[in-house]
Amino acid sequence: MGKSIPVSLSSGRSWPKKGDAEAHFKAMLGRYRVGERVLDSADHADLEALLSVYDADLQPGEPTKAGAGVAYFEKRLDTDHPGHTSCFFVVRRDETSIDFSYRRALDAAARQSR
Repeated sequence: MGKSIPVSLSSGRSWPKKGDAEAHFKAMLGRYRVGERVLDSADHADLEALLSVYDADLQPGEPTKAGAGVAYFEKRLDTDHPGHTSCFFVVRRDETSIDFSYRRALDAAARQSR
């Protein structure tokens, strides 16, 4: 059996296992309707902290998800990927937006916790 890897975010949120963090963000995504902004301040803080982990894990020269800065997060359909799933999108201060995989970000957070 594999080792449990804890995940901690700068928002102050932490979980003893990556799977617990995944469950938290999956439940969060489920609380919002497609097209709905993330207005809960704790959810926004957790997503922003997770996004900073994601961006810190990028290779030099790769564009960040935060870009010009985060204005807000929103649940949208992600039609770029098979299955047309929903996910969080980062809406930046310059009004551009991009999808954001909480799972990929949690993978990065788990690597940083090792």
